[in-house]
Amino acid sequence: MSNTTTGLKAGAVAGIVYGIIDAVFAVVLVTVFKNTIMNEIQKSLNSVPGGTTITAQAVFSLAIVFAVVGAIIGGVIIGLILGAIFGAVNKSIPGKTQTFKGLLFGLIIWLIFNVLIGLSNLGAYGITYYASGLAGGLVAALVFGYLTGLLFEKWQEKPRVESNSWTEQ
Repeated sequence: MSNTTTGLKAGAVAGIVYGIIDAVFAVVLVTVFKNTIMNEIQKSLNSVPGGTTITAQAVFSLAIVFAVVGAIIGGVIIGLILGAIFGAVNKSIPGKTQTFKGLLFGLIIWLIFNVLIGLSNLGAYGITYYASGLAGGLVAALVFGYLTGLLFEKWQEKPRVESNSWTEQ
């Protein structure tokens, strides 16, 4: 099995765990910032030409369901993709153990997805929401990285030592 395939498998399993952590954190975050989110939803609903019968509460409730389902499904999909990348670049990642390499990989994922891309939420939801997202994202990304490295090491093909019956006698 190639490193990419091993990484794909490790990433899929780690992605499930990542998705569950992300789903729990998303529900907590959305619940804590409900008023801010409801205000943004209401602004969007008010801008619908001709009005709408949909309430902000209905959209908020649906958003929670989508956050959970999306986090878990997204965790698996992202896990597959990032796991394959981890396997493909594994030899280039500094570190002696796969778990260290995984943690470093998780930190890079956090920097890209939570720190940089997460900035897009800063204007609408504020610094407190952004900082909370950074904290939860760091936990999820490091768990993902650690599990990816751990499972990669477990499932990685070990080099076979061929015995030569002529030289061992």
